[in-house]
Amino acid sequence: MLTVPLAAGGWLAYQAMGGRVPAEVREIPGPHIHGLAVDPFEPEAVWVGAHGGLLRLRKGRWERVGAHTYDLMGFLVHPRQPGVLLTSGHPGPRDRRPNPLGVEVSRDGGLTWQPLALAGEADFHAMAQSPSDPNVLYGWNVTGRTGLYRSLDGGRRWTYLGEQGLDRLFFLTVHPRDPRLVYAGTIQGLLVSPNGGESWQPTAGPLARVPVTALAFHPGDPQWAYAYAAASGLGLLRSSDGGRTWSSLGLFLGEQDAVGHLALDPSDPKVLYLSTFSADLYRSVDGGKTLRTLVSRGRVLAP
Repeated sequence: MLTVPLAAGGWLAYQAMGGRVPAEVREIPGPHIHGLAVDPFEPEAVWVGAHGGLLRLRKGRWERVGAHTYDLMGFLVHPRQPGVLLTSGHPGPRDRRPNPLGVEVSRDGGLTWQPLALAGEADFHAMAQSPSDPNVLYGWNVTGRTGLYRSLDGGRRWTYLGEQGLDRLFFLTVHPRDPRLVYAGTIQGLLVSPNGGESWQPTAGPLARVPVTALAFHPGDPQWAYAYAAASGLGLLRSSDGGRTWSSLGLFLGEQDAVGHLALDPSDPKVLYLSTFSADLYRSVDGGKTLRTLVSRGRVLAP
């Protein structure tokens, strides 16, 4: 008997597909993983923004969502509205959209997308949304007027904040409790802004002066945080005091690869997913101590 998902697009998304089950996939398009998120309303569902479209892992099954072939360079799952997604990047060869996309929104779990802002102007390779105030978003644009942008109305209008000395930026992260407290991972270390991206300062500790490629705070308990520092002796790190101190978990991917995205299960801070620049995807259920490989070099492994 067919089980209809009730979240992450849910019944309305299923109806919009005409009752069809999404096509199962065995390989990440590209293969590149540009975005990763655990669904806040259905923690067993994991979203992957890929080079050639949107994928979802749900109950051991990998599905392609929607008919578009977007290169989803920036990708967000709304923390409070089921089925609402945001993306930036590039259209695929079959997508009749401006290049770059600017910011687009889906309200049916990724089946269809509508332009929201900056079409043809912005290609956000990093995007972040405040969990405590989802109207606050940040984006790092790599084309045209490059640099940091901020929106205070859910992505409809954006203010240009400049490059701010953010050299070789990998990601943006907003603290779960404070929409103005923003983190940026750069080739020169982890930077923090206490004023919504207006100014930046380096952090202290092991994440200073080393490339930091990923950072995630647990949305329910921000004392739990994970990061990846691309330096021997560091690698995957965990903090239990909100990022004041860090301990290495023993995973270092060497000089040729690094963790590009971290996604935490909102119901359990010990359950996390991490993807690498070489399109590997792992899952841990013990706070990063052990990892199970779900995807290897873009190839989906058997559940």
